[in-house]
Amino acid sequence: MLTKLREGASSWPAKVILCVVALSFVGWGVGDIFVSRGETKVAEVGDAAIDVRDLQVAYRNRIRSLQSSGIRIDPGTDLARQQARLALEQLVQDTMLDQAAATFGITTSDATLRAAIVNNEMFHDVAGNFDANVFAGILSMNGLTEETYLAGLGRGIARNQLIASLGALPSLPDELVRRITQHRHEERTAELAVIPNDALVARPEPQEGELASWFAERTGAYGAPEYRSASYLLVHAEDIAGAIDIAPEEIAAAYGAAPERWTVPERRLVRQARFATRDEAEEALALPFDAIASGDRQARWLQRNDLLDELAEPVFGAIEGDIAGPVESPLGGWLLYSIDEVEDQVVTSLEEAHDMIRGELALAQARYALFDLADDLDDLIAAGASPAEMASTLDLELKTVERVSASGLTADAGLLQIIPETPEFLEEVFLAHLNFVSTVLETDDGGLLVVEVTEIVPARSRDLDEVRSDVLADWRAEHQTELAAREAERLAGSAGSTGDLNDVFGFTGVAFDVTEPFMRHSMPPVANLSFATVEALFDARPGDTVVRSSDDGRHQVVARLVDIIDAGHSPEDTSAVGDRLRQGVIRDISARLVSRLREDVTFSINDDMIDQSF
Repeated sequence: MLTKLREGASSWPAKVILCVVALSFVGWGVGDIFVSRGETKVAEVGDAAIDVRDLQVAYRNRIRSLQSSGIRIDPGTDLARQQARLALEQLVQDTMLDQAAATFGITTSDATLRAAIVNNEMFHDVAGNFDANVFAGILSMNGLTEETYLAGLGRGIARNQLIASLGALPSLPDELVRRITQHRHEERTAELAVIPNDALVARPEPQEGELASWFAERTGAYGAPEYRSASYLLVHAEDIAGAIDIAPEEIAAAYGAAPERWTVPERRLVRQARFATRDEAEEALALPFDAIASGDRQARWLQRNDLLDELAEPVFGAIEGDIAGPVESPLGGWLLYSIDEVEDQVVTSLEEAHDMIRGELALAQARYALFDLADDLDDLIAAGASPAEMASTLDLELKTVERVSASGLTADAGLLQIIPETPEFLEEVFLAHLNFVSTVLETDDGGLLVVEVTEIVPARSRDLDEVRSDVLADWRAEHQTELAAREAERLAGSAGSTGDLNDVFGFTGVAFDVTEPFMRHSMPPVANLSFATVEALFDARPGDTVVRSSDDGRHQVVARLVDIIDAGHSPEDTSAVGDRLRQGVIRDISARLVSRLREDVTFSINDDMIDQSF
């Protein structure tokens, strides 16, 4: 079924693009093109329905975006369900806007649709031109017809036109923009030091019963998470490339198709001297090149194609140690060249390049073979095969994980096992049902994943004895931070607005320094400084001292505001601020529109399905 894609697409990135297309349809509210509707409706918006499987795609897209920013969301948690509700909120909003666009009579012409498709780079060939085969292949891979794709594209464009129409606003007052720009570009300086809690107060110890009471209020934070065991198949192109046979003639053809790849051209270390006339250049030939006043003392490595043809021939015709010239420069004057060193052309032979070419060709074929492997896995899943049976049938490696948490920790810390780094792996393990084989999932790093959860160990509470050391460490850190903050406040207060902070805090061994000017949205380059300190300094007056705990909680940041600086701003700064303000107004109006649509459009959400699915 992938014939057209294989003919039209020239590289593996096309496979990634297929995922992008599928995810983009979530934003357009086109859910019925993926799955049939039934008992899986998670929301109804007017006459339209949103399917839970569409929500799962939107949720996963949202989670991956957060993970790429370093934010981990563990499936099954309250935070995961919150992200699912946010993803559903976006689907509901988009569906309402689609209906509003239709109500306002916003339509998309065939010419606009045609231009959007032709100009979309995901449908281009390697030469950068629209390729109908690539277009048809991408739609086929996603189970889309041209009609459904065009319908979804038209709705997306119409919705964008509706939002864009909100931008027809009068210009914002110049004085307002100027004052806001001045506010944002204001700079301040401060005397500042970051002081370890240990330098301010001793480490506290809990009184009798105090630790137990503290733990009782936070029992949930120390519970054992849910653990799951699973068997799985995770296959990348690299895993199957070694088994692919590449004929010697294919390797030879690939070698001959790109001779420049295997050739390192001759290059020469050259110095240049320029003269106004030929006579001057010829007179200079009698002198050592280092003695020529107009000589360019900086030598440069040059290849033949680095020079104009008129210059390349004499330079590359001379031998090492010679002076080439005089040569008339096309840019005027006459040139002498000192040929200081020569590195001959190096050609990598077919024998030397053989293994590299074979590996590249095998990997390319393996990437296409994954298409067929995905079809074979789909067929076996439909036939009720387990991952172990699939591995045996297709000669794949069956892998397992034992009692792993959603964050990748194992119940038995002494058990050494490899947890795949593929972000989708743990997500899929904790979304899947017990003893139910998942569908074939295409991972962001180009692999295929099939998972079967074989065991679920429910989350449970732990008693104090199980986690005493962790609880004690946390109690000490929390109370020491509180005590250190109070002590820093007391000492800063004793210095007042003019006292020497270095004298007051000298016993800590930390010195106060005046920072470079900084703005509201930036921070001085000081370790453990937090934005909370910067915000407090921009609420302060010169001479005021602020104390804030650092982001890691183990330090106190003490800062006294020294000066407020009007740094000035350029017309470009004012223009940029004006643009951001305008976009903010448009977002506000868009929010009002959505709010009004919510009043006019009947919608309902199946909360139970969200809780069960996420």
